[in-house]
Amino acid sequence: MNTLESKNINLLIDFDSTIIKDESLELLSEISLKTPNDRKKIADITNEAMNGTIEFSDALIRRVALLKAKKHHIKKVTNRINLTITESFIKNKMFFRNNNLNCYIISGGFLEIISPVLEPFHINKKNIFANNFIYDDDDNIISIDIENPLSQDKGKVNIAKNIHGRKIIIGDGYTDYEIKKFGGAEKFIQFSENINRSVLNPLADYIAYSFDDVINYIQKIYNI
Repeated sequence: MNTLESKNINLLIDFDSTIIKDESLELLSEISLKTPNDRKKIADITNEAMNGTIEFSDALIRRVALLKAKKHHIKKVTNRINLTITESFIKNKMFFRNNNLNCYIISGGFLEIISPVLEPFHINKKNIFANNFIYDDDDNIISIDIENPLSQDKGKVNIAKNIHGRKIIIGDGYTDYEIKKFGGAEKFIQFSENINRSVLNPLADYIAYSFDDVINYIQKIYNI
């Protein structure tokens, strides 16, 4: 059987609402914020960014400012996220083990949360790209690393363009589609197992309702 490596194909995969069922910052807000109204503000900003109606960098800074989170909340949210991994990704752990060098995670989320969750998938740590929190002396999350490309508009595009080979982007949001739009991938697979953002449907090369659909598509198109 052919592998991604044998075909020089790389899968670029989103994290929030793709590998996991929810948005990690929203889950973090459920731990750090007391009132539903404050948590809804973060969810609303997320949806605006994922639908492409506001710039990602603006959405990220605004959400982190609302979080009022501390370092010890990271462990709590990671434990919660481990219970919300998308079923079809769990089912296909062996696929990632067999193709770990050609699977890249490109996320606007945060490495402190994402990296521990991905350990069972055996993805090379050098292949995980995400943002970083900045803490004060009391371990409060006060900002983000603005030097990180993923904190900036079209950050995913810039990361993707530095990955060699043929590339397919898999994700649920507009920032994932932008990777194909601006030449960072040749296909955009809209991942809709957890959420189907209908505004993106006409922009997708393929709409996948599970990771099994993703595997079947690339086997058919690329003879993997």
